[in-house]
Amino acid sequence: MKMHTRSSRSNWSVLCAVLASALAACSGPELDDLRDDTPLFDFEGYFEGHTRASGWFSDRAGVPQRHFCGDFVGSYDGDDFVLDERLFYTDGVIEDRVWRVRIDDNGVFVARSDTLVGDARGQVRGNGLQMRYTMVIAVADGAEYQLDFNDFMLLQPDGSLHNITRVKKLGVRLGTVTTQYAHHDGSEGCEVRASELAAR
Repeated sequence: MKMHTRSSRSNWSVLCAVLASALAACSGPELDDLRDDTPLFDFEGYFEGHTRASGWFSDRAGVPQRHFCGDFVGSYDGDDFVLDERLFYTDGVIEDRVWRVRIDDNGVFVARSDTLVGDARGQVRGNGLQMRYTMVIAVADGAEYQLDFNDFMLLQPDGSLHNITRVKKLGVRLGTVTTQYAHHDGSEGCEVRASELAAR
């Protein structure tokens, strides 16, 4: 019986170690991994002017559930960088919010918005930005949900910007938002492109 107990404990220890490694692998990248990576991410420089976002929310199984197109216009207002955002979802929901962002000389990121619960806080380092926040999100049936977000933006060597967002509610993972961004001159926003597609 003693030998069986030691073997069971040994197997349990191995299983715990494997699970811990798997959970660590699923936790995603961290900013410390990017401190020396280039090109350096200038959040304000990237989002100044017109930017279009496209992406989708996928559930825990990785199945896309909700697509969106987003128009962003960035400008300065005193010490704040203001990012005006409008999201168009394929389920008909349209969301408007304004972000007021401040980034200090050490890359500490703080943003305010009317749909945030508290502030969004994060850190710019190397070619990435990681920020965490709680936000109220609307869905097609008129309901609203308070969700927790963990954003990880990564500026690629070709100048493209990508964002992976882990979404949770009450500590339970709901899924992931995947977003890509592109600059334009103001003539290629979501509403313009939707009108062009509808006319085809």
